[in-house]
Amino acid sequence: MQSSTEETLSWPRDPLLYFVDFPFRVNLYPFGFALELTSNSLDVIAAAQQSCGPFPKLHDAETIHLRIGVSETGAGELPQPPVIRGRRDLITIISDAANFGVCDVTGGFAFGWVTPAVAANSAFFRYHFLDLMTGLLLAPIHFAIVHAACVALNGHGVLLCGHSRAGKSTLSFACAQRGWTFISDDASHALRKNGGRTVIGNPLYLRLREDAPALFPQLRERAVVLRQNGEFGFEIPTATLPGFATAFQCGIDHAVFLNRRPAGPATITPFPRDEALRRLENVLEYTFACKPSVGSRGQQEEMALANPEAREEQKASIGELLTAGVYELCYSDLDSAVDCLESLVRSGS
Repeated sequence: MQSSTEETLSWPRDPLLYFVDFPFRVNLYPFGFALELTSNSLDVIAAAQQSCGPFPKLHDAETIHLRIGVSETGAGELPQPPVIRGRRDLITIISDAANFGVCDVTGGFAFGWVTPAVAANSAFFRYHFLDLMTGLLLAPIHFAIVHAACVALNGHGVLLCGHSRAGKSTLSFACAQRGWTFISDDASHALRKNGGRTVIGNPLYLRLREDAPALFPQLRERAVVLRQNGEFGFEIPTATLPGFATAFQCGIDHAVFLNRRPAGPATITPFPRDEALRRLENVLEYTFACKPSVGSRGQQEEMALANPEAREEQKASIGELLTAGVYELCYSDLDSAVDCLESLVRSGS
């Protein structure tokens, strides 16, 4: 039996690890919004700086708070990728008992614990925990996520919209190789409130499939990696690409829906806005929508992560994007596709 002295020395008991000191702190701006991250591990701080350190402050909003602890012990192997579940304004990200996160979306707060093996593997930790938790705190309140790449020529932004394998990443890279500014290769974030036609992207990385060297011979010297989404391919820091111009946000002048074909000349023609809206709104069904704060108790609180009012605001922001010119680009080779896009921008249509 434990003596009274031992009980006194071990007091207060902390089975929740509530009082563990997190002495390391960093303030960052993922997608331009303020984040305060604290941890007991410098590996966590370094991973956060790698993910969003280069982002400047772009918008005034209440700071989101993230607390991630690293346990002193744990398995030396990486766990299985986490399972995500949500109810009301809470979302859980759980790999196992030692690697998990909990996000209070409307409260702008998340915490989690990971093992040293996870914290030391920056790519796994960022993809499955850090970036995911940060996105879950930001996206439902501030964004409508658009499944589109984004590039700009002389300040004129173009969304490259399309399904998987439509060529969004390769065409955005081809544009950048021709002097365009790169904003995003797959997902663009339309601001829900007062955003006009502005979108925010993540230009820090370019992700391409493993067959990309057939189109871009300069990639043959780069290593193909097993990306955290389970696919082989390239994940290239854009800072390592000579002469590669990037920007974190831009205004949209044209939305272009991609139709890649096996053969034939590139053509660009007007595209129906109602069909464009339907396609972009379909993606919203896979994203959360919530209000910044929960109102009175009842059904509205229960539906915080699928808040109808917030969803309508997301749809309105997408509708605002489509007040730009809307087109379909049919193409089979990248050079002629870029030629068409350049003609579109320079014509001012």
